[in-house]
Amino acid sequence: MERTIRREYKNSVFIDLFGQDKYRLQLFQTLHPEMPEVTAADITTLTLKQVVTEHQYNDMAFLVNDRLMVFVEAQSTWSVNLLIRILLYLADTIQEYLQTKSIDIHRSRKIDLPKPEFYVIYTGKDAAPEVISLREAFFEGAEDTVDLRAKVITAETKDIIGQYIIFCRVLDDQVKRFGYTREAAEEAIRICQDRGVMADYLEDRKKEVMDIMIMLFDQEYAVNQSLKAQRKEGRKEGRKEGRKEGRLEGALKTLFGLVRDDLLTVNIAAQRANMSEEEFLSLMNRPETDDDAEPDAESDTGDEAVTP
Repeated sequence: MERTIRREYKNSVFIDLFGQDKYRLQLFQTLHPEMPEVTAADITTLTLKQVVTEHQYNDMAFLVNDRLMVFVEAQSTWSVNLLIRILLYLADTIQEYLQTKSIDIHRSRKIDLPKPEFYVIYTGKDAAPEVISLREAFFEGAEDTVDLRAKVITAETKDIIGQYIIFCRVLDDQVKRFGYTREAAEEAIRICQDRGVMADYLEDRKKEVMDIMIMLFDQEYAVNQSLKAQRKEGRKEGRKEGRKEGRLEGALKTLFGLVRDDLLTVNIAAQRANMSEEEFLSLMNRPETDDDAEPDAESDTGDEAVTP
């Protein structure tokens, strides 16, 4: 059966789960059990602009009284570059806050700002620190540099954050068993419901969760198929021109196209290219030269298998 990409379905399970009042309140209560008086009505969700690129990230923020809480979801490979995303979110959100409140930063009296808190919810299995610091990670701890610290949450606990992490890891395990298929999604949901992991949410939103996961699976399938085709084409170009870099160039062109078409985030594309996001964006945005022009079409009689 032919797979199709439902590009209008922009949500993720992370955004869908914590976009609901009930679970957003549970998220806050998990992090601030000392504030039981806070209700769902006290939480104002903020829209985070995609300040790094125009592509989608599973990030969210909200205001609770005098607190600004920013959450970044990290999957698969661990990277301290998440701090850059958080820094840009902070600057953009503070600017919007000042504009909304009509606050003039040029006045002499000190202005009031919400207290920022930063959290990374890491669902991968690589080792990750409990806290990450912008100053320590990027400026070697120099005291005269700006700092930003974020708490990294990785534990599989009974609270709503821990349950979400368990759900993601169960899903990863089922994908390893069944591939990017509906069976993997259904089995992940069944296992989590049996274990009481996000049970109420999965019962109420099972169809929406299935739609989200199948959309993500379709994206992964499309990425892998495109990479296979371009790697094959890259090898043809490499043999024809005697250049070993043909395969890499073909794969990079595919990744650039998938990012521009909003089918893949810069973060994931850079990981697949085995380079940093900065290196990837620099290559993607470089001016096109004659060497970058598309090659003439050739017939290909071989059906060579290519590992994704």
